[in-house]
Amino acid sequence: MSDLIVGTATARGSSAVSIVRISGDNAAETASKIFFKKGLDLAGAEANKMYLGKIVAGIVSDKAFCMYCRAPKSYTGEDVVEFHLHGGRVVAEAVTEALMKLGARPAEPGEFTRRAYLNGKMSLSEAEGVEAMIAADSEAEAAAAYRALSGELDRTIRSVASLLVEAAAATDVALDYPDEMIEDTKPQIYDALSKAKSTLERVIGTETERKMTFDGISVVLAGLVNAGKSSLMNALCGADRAIVTEYAGTTRDVLRERLEINGVKVTLSDTAGIRENAEGAEKIGIERAEEAVRGADVVLFVMDGSVPECDEERALYNKVKTRAHIRVKNKGDLKDYPREADVTVSCLTGENIDKLRRLIAEKTGIRAMANPPLVRERQLFAAQGALRAVDEALDKLVSGTPDIVSHHIKEALALLAALTGDDAAESVVDEIFSRFCVGK
Repeated sequence: MSDLIVGTATARGSSAVSIVRISGDNAAETASKIFFKKGLDLAGAEANKMYLGKIVAGIVSDKAFCMYCRAPKSYTGEDVVEFHLHGGRVVAEAVTEALMKLGARPAEPGEFTRRAYLNGKMSLSEAEGVEAMIAADSEAEAAAAYRALSGELDRTIRSVASLLVEAAAATDVALDYPDEMIEDTKPQIYDALSKAKSTLERVIGTETERKMTFDGISVVLAGLVNAGKSSLMNALCGADRAIVTEYAGTTRDVLRERLEINGVKVTLSDTAGIRENAEGAEKIGIERAEEAVRGADVVLFVMDGSVPECDEERALYNKVKTRAHIRVKNKGDLKDYPREADVTVSCLTGENIDKLRRLIAEKTGIRAMANPPLVRERQLFAAQGALRAVDEALDKLVSGTPDIVSHHIKEALALLAALTGDDAAESVVDEIFSRFCVGK
């Protein structure tokens, strides 16, 4: 038995459609008290089918769709009813209030997905994939989330666990018959542990892959005043994000915008033009620009190609060249003074802007990843711990005794069970679902 919960599954505000869902005992009977279609008995209706009818919630009425998913073939594993309404705050709130008057209670954050987990409809790592997919801020993050959401991560971890069980069984044989069996079972144990280690290393990925997927890449535009940094930022973003004027020193602070290259999020920072004898707000902006340069993954050193090179520009480049950088000669559509540059661009015509994006990808190592890394720190911690335990088991297989090898194998198995949620503490489960939005 489970009480009836209600939540709005779509974001608040004006939209084409709003979805209100209920899950739990008597969902269909409760829904039938506010949804009406001639000749329809919702409780006995065909499941997983949309019905068009009229919904009446107090003084608010709407023409709406209703779908009934009968347990256990539903998202939560319980009886679920969804109302697809015209978008807008008033209708969704009226329907929610009417359902609460009929006995439903407001769902807690993530409670629909939590019930799916508790009812065996998904694992804990799959549930984390749901939350990660909602929060994904780039194609790379979405791809990583889908690995968990689709069950790929679970299948991979369970294949590792199966190898460890095989190794543990062989180790137990050595424990029972230490004199006769240990040398015979060592190759089998070593093979299983080595395969488990290799798979875990692929699952975890490298620190570079994790940073690229979840933190993205920081690209800072630096150069003298009036070099066209703001125009270049707008050209890279494909929109007017930074103010551009004919006056030098327009940018007084670090302006940040995001774009994606090969599915990886790139944070572009347009900084104040650097020049000597700056004062007040401009001086503060220059200090922030220099700080941003120090923290960048790559610096775009922007030069005004329409004017001759000067000592101030050379001095600034000497500061920048110790960092990973790309020399960009800007204003290529104007008079072209010679510069040593990696690329010449025109923000007015768009010349070589795509080439500059490719250079950023090459310089930072951005690439589309076939196997994005784990989506959550909790999963990473468990997988890394399991990998360390497997390494210890391999080491003790050579220099230790069967009981020590067995101890490390079982330690790895326990960590993997916590990763998938087969043996997760209730406090961990609570913390995971607290990050979800209401209605999911």
